[in-house]
Amino acid sequence: MREGRSDIYWGAHDAPADDLPEDVQDVSEAVLAARTYLTEWLEVPDGVERELHGIDSAPNAYAWGNSTLRGLRALAEYVKARRTGFGGGFWEWCERGDAGAWPATTKKLAMRESESVANNARWAKARKFSIDTRVSPDGLQYMESHLKISEGGGDLAPRVYFHDDTAGPTGKVHIGFVGPHYLVPNTKS
Repeated sequence: MREGRSDIYWGAHDAPADDLPEDVQDVSEAVLAARTYLTEWLEVPDGVERELHGIDSAPNAYAWGNSTLRGLRALAEYVKARRTGFGGGFWEWCERGDAGAWPATTKKLAMRESESVANNARWAKARKFSIDTRVSPDGLQYMESHLKISEGGGDLAPRVYFHDDTAGPTGKVHIGFVGPHYLVPNTKS
């Protein structure tokens, strides 16, 4: 019922953002909520959620789900700020400390990958995700920017990779991946 059927699970698609739930049970539900309530600001296509069964059944599932929802909400708030004149990027917006901002710390947010990741063909390929063809004609985008949902959790720690197209043709943030850290490996995993 969850995959591709948010209209049944949550109600109608494109529901008002004011109706965004305060909390969710797991990361899958956070993605579903964003797909339902934040579509004016975020592109969250079907299939961005990858191998969430382990994350959603982990002891931290509730905390990770709500952190993911908070992060997705922060990205939507950032898009709103860009549309009303804010000229910086997501990190700078978070540093301002506006309501709903995500922590702008290296333990919670990365806007770029390390050189060792960027220069490793296998690791770089793991960060190429589907995107609207208005952003990239081949429908793929290398995404470095990501929310670190959990510092702990090892290889299972959730990550949310995104592309900022607020100055581009869609005017949105595109979510390319939501899933465990082991699917986007680096020197520490």
